[in-house]
This record gives sequence, structure tokens and C-alpha cells, in this order.
Amino acid sequence: MRKFSILNICILLFTLWSSTIIYGQELKHKPRKSEVGLVNFRDGENYVKVTYGRPKMKHERHHPFGYNVPWRKLWRFGDDDATEITFTKPVIFGEDTLNTGTYALFAIPDTAEWTMIVNKELGQWGTFKYRQEYDIARMKIPAFKSPYVFMQFSIFLQETDEFYGCNLIAIWDRRSIVIPIRFLKEEDLLINTEEADSLNVTE
Repeated sequence: MRKFSILNICILLFTLWSSTIIYGQELKHKPRKSEVGLVNFRDGENYVKVTYGRPKMKHERHHPFGYNVPWRKLWRFGDDDATEITFTKPVIFGEDTLNTGTYALFAIPDTAEWTMIVNKELGQWGTFKYRQEYDIARMKIPAFKSPYVFMQFSIFLQETDEFYGCNLIAIWDRRSIVIPIRFLKEEDLLINTEEADSLNVTE
């Protein structure tokens, strides 16, 4: 996976921290502990949408990781419902190729890196009914320390010039991760289709 420089991460975090419009749209749902956030990114026919719960810190001395969100334990990657991500075209998420569709996202946070989990079971509340046999991808993502405090858990889909796609950036308190989402070009999709067809050929 591409390594992100600390300088680039700091610049990116400052841009997000200082912005007031990039936080995404708040959705109206039944009463629950946290706001429901929605963020999306479109490039032509490629569309990505993330729906997630947005827990808040009570104050700047309230550090959620290691307490409300234990280290090395499964987390719903937000609050209330498990976070869900939708793709209208196949993508490379981190280093794993995902087909068109909607998936649940879970995380196992740690101080140096997080384990991100893509799970195919939708409509989950928290982690109570999470089943590992429904995982379709697991990946290690480096964790960064932000120089800025984000009082509310936030997910961004940020355009990038480094590749064709966007970065998923998750931030809370001073902890952040960056997951590249690479869109596949037509020639990539054709190659993948031909490879899949060759595996299905029978004599």
C-alpha cells in the first residue's frame, strides 16, 4: 500500500479541520445516540457513498480511543448502526478489489495501525451480530496522529491527484487513517473479466 508522508497528512488534516462544509450532510433518523452522517464522491460513473454514526467527545480531555473505543477490539467504525459504504463500480479498496455493491465497515483500532474489515452483511446494529464468516476483506492501515483535535468522528472522501479515485479519511480526537479507493479504468475491468472467464473454462 502507498505510504503517505507525515507532511502530506498534516496538510490534509489542516484542510479538513479548518473546513466547515466538508463534513457531509446530517440525516434525519429515529432518535439514537449520535447524528447520522453521509458523505459521497462522484467521478463520472464512479460513485462512492458512506453512511455512518458520528459520536462526539464530551470535551478535549475526553480521549475516546482506549476507553470508549478499546484498543485491539472490534468497533463499528462510528456509532449506532455499523458504517456502510456503497460503490457503483468495482474499486480497489486499500489493496483489495471489491465488486459493485454496499458493504459494512468495521475496524480494530490500535496505536500504530488499524485493521479494517469489509463485511457483506448489511443492516447491523453495532458489533453485536457481527459474523467473521461474512468478511470479504481485511487490511492493515497505518494510523496517524493529527495535530488538530476533531471533537466529532468524521469520515471524508477526498479527491487526490496521486491516483484515479479518492481517499477515505477517518478522524476522531487526534487519531486518523487514510484508505485509498482506486477506480478501475475500462481496460482494467476488461482484463479482470477475461481473467475470470479463463478460470471458468472447462475442457
